[in-house]
Amino acid sequence: MDEKEILRSHGLKATPCRVSVLRYVSSLDSPISADALYERIKGEGADLSTVYRTLNSLVEAGLLRKEVGPNKENIFSLLKDEVQHVLVCLRCGKRVPLEGCPYHEVNEQIEEKTGFRVLDHNTEIYGICPACDK
Repeated sequence: MDEKEILRSHGLKATPCRVSVLRYVSSLDSPISADALYERIKGEGADLSTVYRTLNSLVEAGLLRKEVGPNKENIFSLLKDEVQHVLVCLRCGKRVPLEGCPYHEVNEQIEEKTGFRVLDHNTEIYGICPACDK
């Protein structure tokens, strides 16, 4: 399914900016900030405010995930079916995915104690990788 079909299947118009943003974010292995994304696609006619609005509409539609990155800025990535937790090196930026999810039981406890239905979560664990620690 191409980007236009994906957008339409989520009830969104396939505007040029949405197509560009979805295509670019889908090609990445790690999250990207709105400013960095804008720098990559600005030649395609989108201004910064349009990129921000587009990212938020794609998050609301369930296509992208919005997280807070190590620099305390919002970062965006393609929302996948599986929850992925990541180790992030604060020195070199290396990202190491962790297998499995240790939070399923915690989510159940949160639901039981609060009545709040947990729909999603994400976790990045920040530290220093072995290569940088030497």
